[in-house]
Amino acid sequence: MTQDEPPIPLTVLMRTFNEADRIEAAIRSALPLRAEILVIDSGSTDATVAIARSLGARVVTNPWGGFGPQRRFGEALCTHDHVFSMDADEVLTPELVWEIRGIFLFGPPPALMKLRKAMALPHHDRPPPFAFCTEQIYIYDRRVARTTENPNWDHLDIRTAEKPRRLEAVAWHFTYRDWNHAVAKANYVAELAARTSEPRSRLELGLRVFVEFPFYFLRFYFLRRLFLAGADGFAMATILAFGRFLRIAKMREQAASRAVDPAAQAAADEAR
Repeated sequence: MTQDEPPIPLTVLMRTFNEADRIEAAIRSALPLRAEILVIDSGSTDATVAIARSLGARVVTNPWGGFGPQRRFGEALCTHDHVFSMDADEVLTPELVWEIRGIFLFGPPPALMKLRKAMALPHHDRPPPFAFCTEQIYIYDRRVARTTENPNWDHLDIRTAEKPRRLEAVAWHFTYRDWNHAVAKANYVAELAARTSEPRSRLELGLRVFVEFPFYFLRFYFLRRLFLAGADGFAMATILAFGRFLRIAKMREQAASRAVDPAAQAAADEAR
């Protein structure tokens, strides 16, 4: 792909904070799209902003207000109505770039497009063979789909009955820098989920605390095919299952606190 290729009416929207070690690979993989690249940075103290600008991205700084508000802020600044929400730890494969460009160059693009992502394990330069892919709407027309103001999660408020188009090619998701990052992120996500989930009964949580880890380990290891990644796949399945267990343990802890402290219950309701 060269600069002679026509641009497409698409804005690649990235939210960043201290991604200097990963953002160059992400932006370089997106450059062949010939789309606008807009980075919303929440105050990085490393070279994230300088790297992004050196590669031609437009960078706007905005204080972090949560996942939803930050992406919604960026949506309003996009030059084009079609938005591609891409993380700074992702790499677009050439096949995916070719597929997206083809959609925009040959006919009006659909309002919603589902993108598949395959996770690369720490210290690996690509996902394992036959990797399981998550699937979600990441390319959308902001005139009919906008991110909600939920600070904890990315949710689209979709105002069209049009069915999303599923892209065949995949993106590579380098979710974790190393095993320490994987463990820290599992703890962070578990804490976030525990603080924002609807209250559950202590009986339900007490039962789930025994089965959550083995159930999710088997799910990640076999159904999500991490067994194909050898020892590292086993380690990743263990960490992911531990994160699910930790979520239930933290929810149970909060349920116990609310039972003895009405103020804690009020604070939990306010957080949601």
